[in-house]
Amino acid sequence: MSSPPSTIYLVTGANRGLGTLVASILASHSDAFVYAAVRDPLKATSLEELSKKYPERISVVKWVAADAAENAELANVIKEKHGRVDTVIANAAVVRISNTVLQTTASDFEEHFTVNVLGTVILFQALHDLLKASASPRFIPISTGGASLSRKTIELPINIAAYGSSKAALNYVTRKIHFENEWLIAFPLAPGVVTTDAFHEAVAKDESGIFKRLLGQSPHNPPEEAAKLLVDLIDKATRETSGGEFINIDGSKLSW
Repeated sequence: MSSPPSTIYLVTGANRGLGTLVASILASHSDAFVYAAVRDPLKATSLEELSKKYPERISVVKWVAADAAENAELANVIKEKHGRVDTVIANAAVVRISNTVLQTTASDFEEHFTVNVLGTVILFQALHDLLKASASPRFIPISTGGASLSRKTIELPINIAAYGSSKAALNYVTRKIHFENEWLIAFPLAPGVVTTDAFHEAVAKDESGIFKRLLGQSPHNPPEEAAKLLVDLIDKATRETSGGEFINIDGSKLSW
């Protein structure tokens, strides 16, 4: 009979890109159990092989951003099986290269804020008691350096008005969570430039050429390496070193 896992993880947006890779790394740890949260488990084909490889260490669960009932149901599933969650990696997000502030529609702003901000807030609210039941709880939303108000990125002609502003709001919410919950390790984490399929799609659609320039000028990581760095940073994070800060994938602190 196997011993109970020492760390219970929840990863949202686990059906693609970094989310799948992070879930895979975590599930490979013999002392971990991973809840891989996706909108439709039946369509999460990227997780099928992972579930077969680690049947005792991963569970693909349904999670719909900003849906209070679905979040409450997920919390009940985790409570019944493990009674706690140790680390939440809020990775799911809407990422769209849309338009300028002038040209971005209200519905586009609304969608980004609903998923990227409200989705994370409702997730935290639903899992609060399960996090508090952990001896070392972590709540880590995945942000972006593009959300910084003081870095040069905001000056560039990159049409991410809805995405960038929603992640800036996410940063505020996460920092507020840190100050309101002294028992919790919480901080927004920026994965940097990661050459995922989604990033390559953005490069292909970018008529300004700015993304290609960034790829050539900025440090970037292949997805597998970025996932390893993220997991290592999250597992080693403490409230004293990272809590309430805007943390980059290399462990440095980004400006808000």
